[in-house]
Amino acid sequence: MQADLRALLTELVQSLHDESDALIRGDADRVAALALRKTDLLQRLTPLVQRDAKNLPRDLVDQARALNDRNALLLAPRLVATRARLDALRQAGNPLLYGADGRSQSIGAALARA
Repeated sequence: MQADLRALLTELVQSLHDESDALIRGDADRVAALALRKTDLLQRLTPLVQRDAKNLPRDLVDQARALNDRNALLLAPRLVATRARLDALRQAGNPLLYGADGRSQSIGAALARA
């Protein structure tokens, strides 16, 4: 079981390295494929970790944690930009008007009251 755990953690660390490379290159398709791979690995790792949590290979766990943190930092600016674009699209699809009380309201809400 320890060998299985080490092999899966090694594969997870490699997937996280691959994800870093894909994030740096801006390869969204590769990032998506790696997300599926990581999900599969984590589902396979979970029961092994729950049974043998005291004997985790700390070197691999620490590498995985560091890489995951790095990837989150690489992803954060893209996530902020994507949210801003989505907000702009939402506002374009539902522009705001100001009522007599000075409060903003969507056109849909204003038309519903008319």
